[in-house]
Amino acid sequence: MVHIITGDIHSGKSTRFLNLYSQGNREVGLYAKKLYSPDQTIAGYNLVLLPIMDEIPFICLKESVASHGDYYMQGRFAFWKEAFKKGEDYILGSPSEKAVWIDEVGGLELKGLGFDFLLRTLIDSHRDVTFTVRTSLLKSVLDRYNITEYILL
Repeated sequence: MVHIITGDIHSGKSTRFLNLYSQGNREVGLYAKKLYSPDQTIAGYNLVLLPIMDEIPFICLKESVASHGDYYMQGRFAFWKEAFKKGEDYILGSPSEKAVWIDEVGGLELKGLGFDFLLRTLIDSHRDVTFTVRTSLLKSVLDRYNITEYILL
């Protein structure tokens, strides 16, 4: 079954994600942990592998990368390609009976990048998956992955 946590930008999707995840049975997941600069603006994100809590550098501000080759650029952020691969390997290497949690599915996946292959694989194999997505992208994500049965959380 597909479960979707949806909301607008900065509406608490990730907080809800963590709260619901913590109530579960030690499923596996990928959480985008915000990193703040000294002035409390968002400086980037680390990818946290759940439940083991390993952190991988994930997203930074575009101006902080010297070469764009190792990154996907979107908006003001640079997404490290290798972090997606590490997250994908972690999830696909986990037992297939474990539910999967992903924070978040967005514009990169809609372009066939980011966690696109992972999400497609999980849905095609009918694995239980919960993910966050912005309300404005929900219909596009449902269409891209041919998701017709889902529960909004």
